Amino acid sequence: MSIEVTDELVEKIAVLSRLDLTREEIDGFKEHFEKVLQYVGELQELDTEGVDPSLFTSEASNVLRPDEGAPSLPNEVALRPSPDSEPPYFLVPRIIEDAESSES
Repeated sequence: MSIEVTDELVEKIAVLSRLDLTREEIDGFKEHFEKVLQYVGELQELDTEGVDPSLFTSEASNVLRPDEGAPSLPNEVALRPSPDSEPPYFLVPRIIEDAESSES
C-alpha cells in the first residue's frame, strides 16, 4: 500500500489539526511525512514469522506509588517567591470583568 503525500493531503491534515501552515511549512511537513511513510514501509517488510507478539509486554499492572499523605510547605515558604501575596493567599491580577462593569 503506497500513499502519495500531496500538498492537499498535508493541508487537510493541517486543517484537522487546526494548524495554519505557511507554504514552507507545508513543504517541510510533506517531506517529513514521506520519510515517516518510507520508514513504516521498511518496518512492514520485516519478517516477523515466529515472533511472539506478546514478547515485550509487561506483566506489571498499576505500578503507581501508594497514595500517602505528606506534610506540605508552610505558607511563608510557599508564598516567598510570589510577587504579591496576602497570607495565606497568592494575589494575582484580575482577568475577568465584573458582570456589572461589562453591561455598558
